[in-house]
Amino acid sequence: MLLPLTFPAYANIQDASGPPINLIESDFNSEQTASFISWRTENGLDHTAVGSSKGSINVFSFHPTNTPTLDSRARLTITPPSEHNPPTAPSPSPSHSRRHSRSLQSPSSLSFNQALINVSARARVVSGVSREQVEAPKNYVDFEDEPGRLKDILRSNNKHRRTLADSILPSFDRGVVIEQSPAPTSPTLLPTLPNSPSGACSTSKNKDDPRSLLSETNSPTFSLGSPSALPSPRQLSPFDGSPSRGTVKATIILDPCGPGHAVSAMRYLETVNLLIVLQESGCVLSPPAYIASPSSLLAIYLPLACGTFWKWETIRIVPTGDQMYLILACASPSQPPFAETFGLADEPRDSKVRLNMFELSVGDPHGVHSTRFEKLASDVWQVDGPAVGVELLMNDTDGSFQLVYINSTNYLVTRCLTIIPAYEIRARGRSFTSSPAHSQEDNRTLAIPNPFKVFGSKSAESIALLGQNHNSGTEQENNFPTIATIDLGRVQLEEEESRGIVISSPEFLLEGITARYAGLNERIIGLAWSNTDITGFIAGEQERSLTTFAVPFRSWGKIQGVHFMDDETFVVLSDTISNYCLRRVDADNNTATTFSGTSIITQAIQTMTTYGGPSLMLSWSRSSPHDVFALRQLRSGQKEILVHTINPRQDVSTKQHRRSLWRAQSPPSGTIPGGAKLTSVLPVELNFVLLGYSDGRIRQTSLPCLLQRRYHVRSAPLSAFSPISGDDVLFDKVSDMSLPSSILNMHLVRNDRTGERYILGGTDDGGIAIWALESLKLRARFTPFIVPLTRVAQVLQSNENAGPLRGSLLCVSGDGTISVVSIEGFEMLYLIPGSSSPIARIYASGDDNNRALLIYADGSARVWDVESGEFLRATNEEKAKELVDAGGWINISLDKSELTSISISMLSGSAGPVSLCTLLLSLDRFLKYTSVNVKSSGLALSSSSAPSNATLSQLRAVLSVLLTPGLSPDIDEICENKLGTSPSPSTVGFASALTTTIYHHDHPIHAWSMSAKVSADRVLAIVSVLKTLSLAEELSHDCQTIITFYSTSLAHVVGASYQAPDVAYLATQWFDSSNDVRQAAKTLFDAGIVRLSDEESIALVDAWQHHLPCLQPSMEKESAKSSLALFICGYMAAEKYSLLSTSSLIDISKSIALYLHDESSAHRGLAIDLCARGFQIWQHYVDAMAMLRALYTLATNTRKETISVRNIGPQARLAVLQIASSSTPLFMTTLTLDILNPKTLDQRKAVMQLVAFMIRKRPLILYPNLPRLMEAVVKSLDPNSTASRDAVLDSATEIIGHVVKTFPTIDFHMATQRLAVGTSEGAFIMYDLKTATQLYVLEGHKRRPAACTFSPDGRRLVTMSLEEGVVLVWKVGSSFTSFFNPGAPPRQGHGGSLPFKTLNFNVGDEANMTITGTLEWVKFEWPAERTVRLHIRESVLTFST
Repeated sequence: MLLPLTFPAYANIQDASGPPINLIESDFNSEQTASFISWRTENGLDHTAVGSSKGSINVFSFHPTNTPTLDSRARLTITPPSEHNPPTAPSPSPSHSRRHSRSLQSPSSLSFNQALINVSARARVVSGVSREQVEAPKNYVDFEDEPGRLKDILRSNNKHRRTLADSILPSFDRGVVIEQSPAPTSPTLLPTLPNSPSGACSTSKNKDDPRSLLSETNSPTFSLGSPSALPSPRQLSPFDGSPSRGTVKATIILDPCGPGHAVSAMRYLETVNLLIVLQESGCVLSPPAYIASPSSLLAIYLPLACGTFWKWETIRIVPTGDQMYLILACASPSQPPFAETFGLADEPRDSKVRLNMFELSVGDPHGVHSTRFEKLASDVWQVDGPAVGVELLMNDTDGSFQLVYINSTNYLVTRCLTIIPAYEIRARGRSFTSSPAHSQEDNRTLAIPNPFKVFGSKSAESIALLGQNHNSGTEQENNFPTIATIDLGRVQLEEEESRGIVISSPEFLLEGITARYAGLNERIIGLAWSNTDITGFIAGEQERSLTTFAVPFRSWGKIQGVHFMDDETFVVLSDTISNYCLRRVDADNNTATTFSGTSIITQAIQTMTTYGGPSLMLSWSRSSPHDVFALRQLRSGQKEILVHTINPRQDVSTKQHRRSLWRAQSPPSGTIPGGAKLTSVLPVELNFVLLGYSDGRIRQTSLPCLLQRRYHVRSAPLSAFSPISGDDVLFDKVSDMSLPSSILNMHLVRNDRTGERYILGGTDDGGIAIWALESLKLRARFTPFIVPLTRVAQVLQSNENAGPLRGSLLCVSGDGTISVVSIEGFEMLYLIPGSSSPIARIYASGDDNNRALLIYADGSARVWDVESGEFLRATNEEKAKELVDAGGWINISLDKSELTSISISMLSGSAGPVSLCTLLLSLDRFLKYTSVNVKSSGLALSSSSAPSNATLSQLRAVLSVLLTPGLSPDIDEICENKLGTSPSPSTVGFASALTTTIYHHDHPIHAWSMSAKVSADRVLAIVSVLKTLSLAEELSHDCQTIITFYSTSLAHVVGASYQAPDVAYLATQWFDSSNDVRQAAKTLFDAGIVRLSDEESIALVDAWQHHLPCLQPSMEKESAKSSLALFICGYMAAEKYSLLSTSSLIDISKSIALYLHDESSAHRGLAIDLCARGFQIWQHYVDAMAMLRALYTLATNTRKETISVRNIGPQARLAVLQIASSSTPLFMTTLTLDILNPKTLDQRKAVMQLVAFMIRKRPLILYPNLPRLMEAVVKSLDPNSTASRDAVLDSATEIIGHVVKTFPTIDFHMATQRLAVGTSEGAFIMYDLKTATQLYVLEGHKRRPAACTFSPDGRRLVTMSLEEGVVLVWKVGSSFTSFFNPGAPPRQGHGGSLPFKTLNFNVGDEANMTITGTLEWVKFEWPAERTVRLHIRESVLTFST
């Protein structure tokens, strides 16, 4: 478990004259923006995400300042595009044709698609907007006056949906376009429909009827209650220049990050609350958003082609069903990173675009099925054209997919794309395995009917892409095995179909394309744009025609995007924000009513000017269609986020509005006056962290100082920051010399001959510097590079095959240049020139013992003579591998460096100051290290012991960052005064495999309002650290108080916004973490299931119970998902069994027994713990005795082969104690039977060892059953069974010794081998252990006895009962009459069975005690042969026997 800890106080060092710097704002201002998106969530909050050129994302949240006031008449409704609106399951079609069924369209339908079959060449463009006032359309219906007519309309089967154009242009007639018109007096959401059952509702079809681009027949269905309706715009006030309340909620740092890993594209899936990110280096991932998200981190890397560099820059997303999405990633050829340096910048680029496709499966809210990516083809494929000219569409009618793109000759090309189901791929794989005689060609044409989808035709010309079903390797929360497709792909492409030329002008350089299915999915309507121009096209599906139309757009700025709002309207983002409407008109520019001789024109509805200059970036989202968000950078370097709103209502005075949402107050990080900024970090140990700054100095500090110490502005110059005394010192040590350039990276190296360690650093001027680690004194400095150092590899002195590289450091710069430096004398030995491509691998030596083989990322390879610097040969990667395989070469790892701290580490790569100020703390390793020190120190934590104080300060520092002070004054007081924590300026984030999310809170409540996983991660860390801190006895009580508060009281304190910890995530941590974190996870999981309502509990069990081990095939019983299902369902049943059905309890019980009896199971510990928690439940559904016997065996098993890392023996013993307390009758019955009738001698021995353990740990459990137990022990010593007696003799002796020592009612006389056992009825049973038989029973007491004792000679037995207040003396020695009357007690000196003596006593209230008291306060002692002394509490009674 990794915790990202950010320490902003050390990001900058300022003189007193410098202004205070906000790290987040400064970092955001200095980074170059690569992508920008916006969205609105269901709670009305607006959000933006800004991707940088180095691989970081800043997420902003803006609270609404006004409430929407528009009434229902002005509410606008449009259909979300396919990528955000998962379609309902289409009706299965019997045909597998990729073309749509023509029967879907009636011959009489006045559809837009039919009207566009014959488009007149006299298409005209209307660029002006008429201001002539006209009356409302004739088909207007007054709902208030004609309620009956409204009912008929609502009952009509032909439903018409109001489009955005209808709302923006509420009235037009006879081709007259209106810019402004009075608002209608009645709602216009439901215009009169044709063919209505009511005659009054029908409308004649004449040429004067107003028509929009699509007829009502082809308009998608919409109802007033549709959730897809767009929200109304908020009523806004005029722009006043003051920013609204907006905050930076989170910074997401991707891995990898740095140059070449820019966030090239982002898409937000509003329906499932996921952010999809594409990096230009070829990584598709979904980082966990700061808002509630059902997913964890997902990522897939796209392979790079040898010899060519590609820049992945666009993604297209369409839904394929419930919680399923297709993601298409597109890349264009790119130049190598240092092409200009090596004279390759002018080389021609390939005109093809590279594509790859993924399937995104969104997990369920209970965590049963995790969100995952699946690559549908192992290799990419190429099409002719730019990456920005590719679109992926889905036909909602039959579920088919179309790949639409504009090729390099400006032709529109479509290709039908089919996704083969995973089960069909598995079936093909099985077919290959079972029938190897079949050819691959034959198997590939295997057709398995799919009842859920209709796929495109599988013609002989179809191109099947061989692929591999790659699962994302980063599913940390639930990494379950899946079936992979190895040699088959799931993507099938049909032949290209060229539709015609879209772009006719040679000056039109394509910058983007957007398209969608229109009407009844019989037409593809699209828009293509360059920097300054837009052209539209309509492609028919049936007649394969293409019609283009112009868009009258004029702007001085670059077009940043064009988005369809519905089939008839679109928005253009540039230096103006323009809404356009598409209309079908005849030759006279009137609205067309016939299908022939028509054309498409576009009209500008509303236009709003933006102000931002060349740095302006715009974003439009379907969730807030009237708002366009803008990001700009001011002349001062500060960035600002604004929103531009166009109000569609015609009766409001403010139709256009611009408002500033957020503006940075701090300058960019590179413009800090009189200060130094942090440029590199190297954590060596917890108390030894090195920081490199832009002033060329290295400074040493510790983790507690980083996390807790606040920076105080100093008036002294920076060079004076040296190790001096005082509490406000920032650093423990500072390097002796200042370099003239910034220290960009630091590496720890070691001289393997002397053991000395050094710091090797790279500077921004291409230099290399070496410092001594302990003193931070500069030892050497070189400047061998043009670009900065990136990686360091060390060749050990002991490596004899390294040739001249032996005992040297290989310093690799960003352009691949290698500088070989001797670690002995710090001399630069050799310099190997670089390449335009980064180095992938280095091999040394060879036959002549002085060669180096360098393999580059582009697939090229070079061989160099190291000593002479001579270039020997150039080859490719394949030939280079053959050379290496021939022998004589050693691989020099570029990723292996001197081991630093195992508890803290840096982020890989740098995305700016925020990433530099973030360290990853391995919580498991940190707690393992500190807990050992705390346990060894004991109570010494309060003393002056240095190790104890260091450990305590580390725990306090981490705890100070994790806690959220301000929720409860009482808790804050305990934390500060008792535990020694203090409010920390540092923050904690959330780490996944490939992302690190850093949250920025302005209130402690917000820390618990992010998401269920974020809450779970933070509270788990808090409880884990507190449990370790509680090992110090003086802090134990206070730590437990804080644990209780954070485990049970947060929901009440935080309120409705509280995101309760995800119980499935906590359960996963129980499996994946160390013991310190496991205990905390179990505590929080128990608190979590108690907090769940009955409905939530039932839903959670229903979701998981189908994955219980007993219901899985043999291969899946030990899977992570099965064990997790048992964990969740088992503990839920133990806590709330009354809510579960009988079948669920049976399955849970069988699963527990399955793991418990399986000796090879890795989850026996889980089964043992569940037995302890709910044995009284499971015993009704499985063989309870078999379960107990398995626990007996595990509790006493000492075989070495059964001892694992997680030793389950102690856990099994604790479970036995718990079961013995809750189910005593069954426990004792099983115990006695196993002693008397064991299956093996080992079993009897194990059970008797368990009895001895029970006597030591839980004597009161055995007390009521002592006579029965001792009878079984005596019978196990039967002399007639020599082997059995010898096997259990030691255990029986141990048991008798513990029994006599623990229970006063049992005594043993060694010389005579007699054993006296008292019963609760008052009798005493005498056993002879030599013969393992019962001799006789002494019955003298009427109530429960309290103690007994043998006289030293064994001839007297004294028994006592506190309840009767009497002491009885019995003769028990052997006599002459015993031979004639075996089994009878000896004669007591008088007739009958009365005791030899009866002695009464009275000690008053001291005789009133429990059974536990008798075990502690009642005892006998024999001062003489016939004198016994009885101790009852403080009373002492002496009797003569």
